[in-house]
Amino acid sequence: MTGGSERSILIPSSVTMESADMRVRTFKVGLIARAAAVFRMNRIVIYHDDQFDDSRFIKRILQYAETPQYLRKMLFPRMKELRYVGILPPLRTAHHPKVSTLEVGEFRVGLVVDDVGSDGGARVELGVECPVPLLTKKTVRRGQRLNVRIFSLDPLAAEPVDQNEIPHYWGYETIVVDDLEEYLLSTDARLVVASRKGRPATPDLLENMAVHCNLVAIFGSPARGVDRFLSDEMMDRCCVINTIPHQGTETVRVEEAIFATLALFNLVRSLEE
Repeated sequence: MTGGSERSILIPSSVTMESADMRVRTFKVGLIARAAAVFRMNRIVIYHDDQFDDSRFIKRILQYAETPQYLRKMLFPRMKELRYVGILPPLRTAHHPKVSTLEVGEFRVGLVVDDVGSDGGARVELGVECPVPLLTKKTVRRGQRLNVRIFSLDPLAAEPVDQNEIPHYWGYETIVVDDLEEYLLSTDARLVVASRKGRPATPDLLENMAVHCNLVAIFGSPARGVDRFLSDEMMDRCCVINTIPHQGTETVRVEEAIFATLALFNLVRSLEE
């Protein structure tokens, strides 16, 4: 978790149900990934919807989009779900560097290409000309993704670091849960439901939300609101707000609601600061 706080969005496995076109579904999920990155969300949770379960596809696209470009071919074999990933909007986050040169103190996402040997060393792929020696006393395994810091250029060498040591936004993780309510019971975050039926987002409401370090935004499906997935008791625990009051369209798509809601989260964060 970035900075020790939970900033999550929860989306249904049916978020792509409106189109059978894989290109359209890919781009829709890409917009969600982009929104999560723009507003520094550290987790995307896909919860099960009995009406339509596209969780495998959604998770695959979200993970692909979050992975640095130089590791994608190594981590994702050719598969039909990735047929249209070329249309995904780039995240352009700090862990997606645009240059192949390295600097001392730089953080990168690496992939272990050699196991630890008898000399206690290993090598990691970092998107440069050749794998970089990794100095660590910890056991690492081939194919393991990990975060590293460059501590020497001559000789070139890196060391593993925990994510909480990285001062930049470092992407999101993607998980799938079978039961939305069970997952929500496991978190102490402030639960925010984006709904047209909720209270309009006002400065006073946002200021009240700002006292909570952890915020989780829950979105319904294209066909059903969040109240159809949760019990009345759980809905009572949630702050149900309308993040697009006075909307000019008959409906608001899930990805549009995500951008609007996370923009308010960003405002809440500025109030905290």
